[in-house]
Amino acid sequence: MKKLLIASAIIATFAAPQAFAQAKNFEGFSVGLNINANSSDTDITNTGGFVKATGQTSTNASVQAQYNLALGSAFVLGLGGAFEMGDADLGSSGTTFSGKRKNAYSVFIAPGIALDDSWLIYGKVASIAASFETTGAAIFTGKTDTTGIGYGIGFQKMLNKNVYLQAEFMQNKYNDKTIVTTLTTQAKAEARAFSFGVGYKF
Repeated sequence: MKKLLIASAIIATFAAPQAFAQAKNFEGFSVGLNINANSSDTDITNTGGFVKATGQTSTNASVQAQYNLALGSAFVLGLGGAFEMGDADLGSSGTTFSGKRKNAYSVFIAPGIALDDSWLIYGKVASIAASFETTGAAIFTGKTDTTGIGYGIGFQKMLNKNVYLQAEFMQNKYNDKTIVTTLTTQAKAEARAFSFGVGYKF
């Protein structure tokens, strides 16, 4: 029994720092480049009628900067921001309406759990913002800025102590927004994005 207690104490002594090292492996400042596959649904309403553009897909790229802080043995807290390079489609409905999302950016918090010293799974909540530009029939043509909230899940895989791969799914909901066209127009948009990227941790 005494030998068992001694062995258990030795294992605990080595296991605790190793578990903490799992979280520490993801700690620090990083930058990344992602390729995004976007799918959007947009409702456009005014006194001239209602248009729904659904299932529009597009791709673009984004850059991100993030700082991860190790909390205890396995928990990691990430804080960061991202900016989309290139437009994303909001959807279209024949020649009546089409839209683009431009200059999209976000700031986010991403709590995660280090599964081992190279795998991290995380959740993400983001404050999002973008510009909407709509074209088509005159009553649906205009520009506006909007904000919203996004949430999702993802993982990182460290290839070595600096380079990592990342995959992520985000659900983004933008606030209803008035676009001043020849008629007052309400725009309501939701978007889903799957991204895959590579990053470097300093």
